[in-house]
Amino acid sequence: MKNLVIILVFAVICQSCDKNDFNLKNPDVRQFVEQLKDGSYDEFEITENGERLWAIMPDFQKKDVMLLINLAENTDLITPCDHFPINPISSIPPYRFNNGKESIMIGEYLLWCVESIISDRDFASLTPVLVDVKSNPDDRLTGEEVLAVRIIYQDWWDKYGRLKNPEHLPLEGTGYRWR
Repeated sequence: MKNLVIILVFAVICQSCDKNDFNLKNPDVRQFVEQLKDGSYDEFEITENGERLWAIMPDFQKKDVMLLINLAENTDLITPCDHFPINPISSIPPYRFNNGKESIMIGEYLLWCVESIISDRDFASLTPVLVDVKSNPDDRLTGEEVLAVRIIYQDWWDKYGRLKNPEHLPLEGTGYRWR
């Protein structure tokens, strides 16, 4: 009888668990990225009337930087992208257009998250858009260029990431910047 009670309690607990639960204060980076990719990220600022306003950025910490950089090797374009946390004060759309659909490049977006963490700001810039100010500041970077910027972040993190107050941020002096 005791075993039956234990099994029933365990079954009830397991059924009440939602695998899509997401902890904004202690986020699971892999879960966040998977939810962005499959469109299931559902952490929004809500009005008093229950209407969704904007997606909330998880509280990533320095411990998350290396994994975010590693996952930024993915240059897939994600559609739809209305569930991505972006700077709510920006009026500039952060989207690329792919086959007529708005999309966000996941690797570029994750590097934007990294920049936010290491610069200790809620958002790295108004939009998660990388540009090369030396060649054409109006054009978005290609997937290949985003991968090159990823290496800049990785090298910077290896050299300065453990310092309390690094002397500069990764993109300083590179010609790349966040729009």
